[in-house]
Amino acid sequence: MIRSITTKGWTVVVLVALVVCVGFAQTSVGHALLQDLGLFEAEQPITELAFINPQDLPSQLTSDHPSINVSFRIRNVSLSPHTYQWSIVLMRSGRSNLAATGAQNIQPRSDATVNKTVVTTCAGGRLQVRAQLAAPAESIDFWVSCPPGRGGVP
Repeated sequence: MIRSITTKGWTVVVLVALVVCVGFAQTSVGHALLQDLGLFEAEQPITELAFINPQDLPSQLTSDHPSINVSFRIRNVSLSPHTYQWSIVLMRSGRSNLAATGAQNIQPRSDATVNKTVVTTCAGGRLQVRAQLAAPAESIDFWVSCPPGRGGVP
C-alpha cells in the first residue's frame, strides 16, 4: 500500500532538507562550496596596529649609530586565529632598509606586542621608521631627524 505525501508531509521533508543544508553550510567543506559558488566570502582578518607609547617615540637622533626602540601592538579583532608577518623598515631619501622582521600567531580577539631595537646610521635629514604587516597590508610610521652634516645611509 503506497500512501501519497500530503502537503503537511512535503512541508516536513522540505524543513528537514533545509536543516541538513544549513548544517552542511556551517562546515569547512560547506564554506568552500559556498565560496566557489560565490555565495560566501571568507572572513578577512580585522587588525589593529598601534605604537605602544607613541609619546615616547624619538623625534631627534643625536649619535652616529643610534638605536631606536620600536614597540607596537598587533591586535587580532577577527573571530579566527591569524599569523601576522611583520617588519620594521627604515626609509630615507627613497631608499629603504629592512631592519627587523618576524611572525606572530595571534588568537581571536587577542593581541601581541613586538618590541625591537633597531640600529641605523644617522645621516642628515629625516628618517622614516615604519612598522608594517604583510597581510592585511597595514603600516604605521614615525619620522626622526638627524643633525645636518652627518653622513651615512639607513
